Amino acid sequence: MAENALALDKKRDTSFVMIMVFIMSFFLNQSNVLFGINLSLSDFIIVGILAILIIKNEIELPLMNIVVFSTFSIFILFYSLFIIPNQYMIAADPISTLIDYTKLLVVFLYYIIGFNLSRLRLTTTFLRGFVVGAVGIGFIGILISFVPIPYLSSIMLFGESRLIGFMNDPNFFAVIQCCALSILLRIKPLNPIVRLGAIGIVFLSIISSGSKSAIILVFLYSGYFILTNVLKSKKTTPLKVASSLLLVLGLLLIIPNLLTYTDELMELIINRFPIFSRVELLFTDFSSAVSDGGSGRTQVWQTAVHIIKSSPLFGIGLGNYIPIAEQFVNNPNVAHNTYLQLSAEWGIVLTVLFFLYIGTIVFATKPGLFANTQDNQNWQIIRDILIIFLIASVSISLNNARIFWLVFGMSVFQAKSTPSVKNHERSKK
Repeated sequence: MAENALALDKKRDTSFVMIMVFIMSFFLNQSNVLFGINLSLSDFIIVGILAILIIKNEIELPLMNIVVFSTFSIFILFYSLFIIPNQYMIAADPISTLIDYTKLLVVFLYYIIGFNLSRLRLTTTFLRGFVVGAVGIGFIGILISFVPIPYLSSIMLFGESRLIGFMNDPNFFAVIQCCALSILLRIKPLNPIVRLGAIGIVFLSIISSGSKSAIILVFLYSGYFILTNVLKSKKTTPLKVASSLLLVLGLLLIIPNLLTYTDELMELIINRFPIFSRVELLFTDFSSAVSDGGSGRTQVWQTAVHIIKSSPLFGIGLGNYIPIAEQFVNNPNVAHNTYLQLSAEWGIVLTVLFFLYIGTIVFATKPGLFANTQDNQNWQIIRDILIIFLIASVSISLNNARIFWLVFGMSVFQAKSTPSVKNHERSKK
């Protein structure tokens, strides 16, 4: 009787954690700036999840990662507050440095939680919560395009036309929706009608965001998705691979021409979704699309390159980017490129090591190595999300993206656990 009671209590505790994880994942689709920091409701929930795991003694801290992060924290704070101000003759700004470091500390917490969610086999719960939030918000966003709702329209639209959901940037919102798209394409079991409808909602929400970078990202990911599915098929032949490559290249060449000649369809779409006029340029005038209408990245990239050249090895630290950028341009802004942003702040050495580590995790651990189908499916989805972020990082600064660090933590645990899975399989034989 006592054993049954303990089992029931444990089941209730697990159910409560699962609900918390689902809600936290749902609110990863929301963030707003407050006191100079992007805050999300998921930040408060994740602290609750951390507290529960500590109380239940279910938390595992990756010691080496914590040592590396602690060492990096001491170095970057000292460097930012004492070395760089003297080197560039600027006033040290402890508040700006603290704000930037707080962002870094928060995403590292997401990394730790992601590591433990994977360890506790809660990855599927996370994926479901996140995709439900993305599809739900996408549906509301499309709905207000047809039936304006005053309060929601003011919150969910940027410049009265670009859909941002409950984010503060349309480009980041679109990248988040691309991550949801990758989940919908791979997650099983899922009713085909539900899958198709959800994919349609997410794709329309990406178009409604007016993010040209995200449209390019969708095409690139679609090509990757087709090729990986062909390559992992048991009946794969060189002819099938070549055919798939030709199909992907053909679509990339044919679709823009088709859309150019379908003026009536374009007019219908633009009348309903005016922001699509930004995206239309991708198919009718690609060079203008990537440089006009606020999409130009040349100046901010050049500024980042100037900063990197001025301090290539260890960067300029945290909280110093804008005042130093003012020495190169009149209107400084962040790099809009994660690789350049981190190279400027952390230096080339640490940035290269960081992305080499991510690359090792993403590409060295192959799908199909895990003990069961669910683990393999989850790993493929996690891998896809990381790849989406790595591609999107070329045109957006995503170094503080919560979901990236959460999924990164999951991938590190799964990569770490792969050898033990193999040994377990051998021992069973």
